[in-house]
Amino acid sequence: MAVVSLLVRVRQALPGERYFGLAVLVFIASYLLLPTSKMVNNTFYALIALPALLVMLFSARQRIVPGVALLGWALLLGWLLGLAIRVEDGQSAKHVLYVALFLLAVSQLVDLQRLRQRTVVRTLFWALGLYVLLSALWYWASGRYGVGERVLWLPGRMTGPIFTSMWLVCCLALVMPLWWRERHLGEMLAGNLLVLFCISYVLQSRSGLVGLAILWGLLLGAVLLRHRQLLLPALAGLTVLAGVCAWGVMQLPEMASLWQRADSGRLEIWGKLLDEWRSCGVMTGCGIDHVIASTYRDGAFIQHPHNLYLSLGLYSGLPALLLFLTLLLLALHTAWQRRDAWGLYLLLAAVMLNFDGSRLVGNPDEIWLLILLPMALLMQRPADMPR
Repeated sequence: MAVVSLLVRVRQALPGERYFGLAVLVFIASYLLLPTSKMVNNTFYALIALPALLVMLFSARQRIVPGVALLGWALLLGWLLGLAIRVEDGQSAKHVLYVALFLLAVSQLVDLQRLRQRTVVRTLFWALGLYVLLSALWYWASGRYGVGERVLWLPGRMTGPIFTSMWLVCCLALVMPLWWRERHLGEMLAGNLLVLFCISYVLQSRSGLVGLAILWGLLLGAVLLRHRQLLLPALAGLTVLAGVCAWGVMQLPEMASLWQRADSGRLEIWGKLLDEWRSCGVMTGCGIDHVIASTYRDGAFIQHPHNLYLSLGLYSGLPALLLFLTLLLLALHTAWQRRDAWGLYLLLAAVMLNFDGSRLVGNPDEIWLLILLPMALLMQRPADMPR
């Protein structure tokens, strides 16, 4: 009887959707507010992983709602877990379980509408934009970086310029439909100028600029399909923008460096790692514990593939890559059906991570925010589908 009574009390004390929605928001904020990976990891363990595990184990009310996406993730993570067990890699196996808990918590336990609220998406965008801008102003004032020098290290867990620029573009994609729908044109102009300045001048990230150009192109195309009378003004604006960019490349060293860095050796990296993948076996990959053996022309070892999809194939084989691409397309299809801005967020992240990105599964990192979070939000649940 004592055991039964204890279980009843545990079930009554378990958190619900409201708690997990707030926990996910705190987890996202920790990337900006906390300075180290370990602190962000602990935030995930304490606020999401452990409570989600308890709910799944003890709550009779919470039942996992099966779906094609959830089953697909189960297959993919099962494949990765099998690879980790085969080489007795306990660390990788633990990472697979962390990702599984995160996907289950976000897709099954979170009030999904909370992460679609206008206040949430606007706050997320402006918090990230001001984080980059104010960090740059502080660095310039303190002399850590000179004005115009590329900021390589930001103060929070979201520290690198490339992934920060990607996240900035994704958050802009999340809020742009809201601004247009509510006719907040002044805020929309200010937000776009802030992103352009942060990416091109502060972070100097070409991956971010590619994502921004794609976002503008998609949104401009959507507007022109409905308002064809705006075609000539749009062409004039694009001509002016192209002229300004050309002038910047010729006159500003900060923008010229973006052009001069060319592909930063990525074509060489991809070619060599594709050969390395083929030598290991296309179906099996080189193994989840594989250490890259290829080198640059100067003899230095290649650190990572700079491509999320090549990384998945290299370490986990073709079945894992095909499963993930299928899940990605399924999530984008779901977003299109729902007309959900998180789909645009995911699409841009998927494109930009073609130029940078390493392992899909690991401790909480930038990939969790760019890929896993939107894919979890877009998992099909009957109650969340549009009527």
